Amino acid sequence: MSNQQFVSRFVRAGAYKMHYIEWGDGIPVVMVHGGGPGAAGEFGWGHNVGALGRHGRAIAVDQIGFGLSDKPLDKEFSHQFMAEQLAVFIDTLCLDEVYVTGNSLGAYVAARYALDHPGRVKKLLLVSSGTIATGMGIEMGMTPGMKKLVAYDGTKEGLRNFISGIQHHPERISEERLEKRWQYAQLPGVTEVQASFMNFFRNRRVNEPQAAQWFDLRHRLPKLDIPMHFIWGRHDVFATPEMADQLKELLPNATFEWFEDSGHVCQNDEPELYNEVALKFFFGV
Repeated sequence: MSNQQFVSRFVRAGAYKMHYIEWGDGIPVVMVHGGGPGAAGEFGWGHNVGALGRHGRAIAVDQIGFGLSDKPLDKEFSHQFMAEQLAVFIDTLCLDEVYVTGNSLGAYVAARYALDHPGRVKKLLLVSSGTIATGMGIEMGMTPGMKKLVAYDGTKEGLRNFISGIQHHPERISEERLEKRWQYAQLPGVTEVQASFMNFFRNRRVNEPQAAQWFDLRHRLPKLDIPMHFIWGRHDVFATPEMADQLKELLPNATFEWFEDSGHVCQNDEPELYNEVALKFFFGV
């Protein structure tokens, strides 16, 4: 497994304190993690920040409501709120032009940022995102991985079970890493944020026209005119390979690549391969 190289930092981004890890200097690569209990920049990209940081400035943010970032309970945790707060975070760090990579929910937030801030994102690398597929009209349904997310009961064993739904090789996660992620999942506000997010995704997005219209990507993402590359795990049981096949037909402006020994979090299942692909895509090395 890749060595983890990064430093931990906090910044006041608008109204909220945001946490991130980073390594390196040069062209910034903003890395946006997915959802689920205990999710954070470290657990999404800890095996990748050091490698990308040898050629640029790799920045893995804890999204608002996740990790060590603030969890404001007076806000609805919609995808819009998360994308808007990502924009504030990037502005706070004075990043004029960025490369962006995102996984799952984080891939949707990354794509929304690119769509809403044209000219700021130069390249977009997206990993296994059922949220983007849903935004393109491909409903996920209750996949085996989604069932494990819904079944999460707040225990460490429940977290281990959830991770087995997103990672093809959960046995590679050390007990120390699992313990730290579980501690993140116990932080104040985590349960409320997760409930708010799930209410938006499973209820308001489906039943309210305004929320549905905002979430929809069908009229915008196919027209995005920057390099956009998808990585998808062949063993993904959360956002299945069939979803990727459908998405590929809807996004002729994007390229797709399969990771043969990965689940939903390719950058954790095959970190060396992800790093190789990302370095070539972003930096040509």
